[in-house]
Amino acid sequence: MSEMWKPQPIEVYRSWVDAITSEASEELNDWEINFVNDMDEKLSGLRQLTQSQAEKLESIYVEYTS
Repeated sequence: MSEMWKPQPIEVYRSWVDAITSEASEELNDWEINFVNDMDEKLSGLRQLTQSQAEKLESIYVEYTS
């Protein structure tokens, strides 16, 4: 049986968005820019991300930040 997904605290996602924005904003394609901006707005409203959104944000974070 696979592990059940558990969301990260909102602060973790906020730190990923901040890192992506400060370190990689010029490297992102248009879709990624829009996605990160949408996640930023969602997190600013203290709303939790879905599993799919969190996984995509993490993949962008890993790919573009050091």
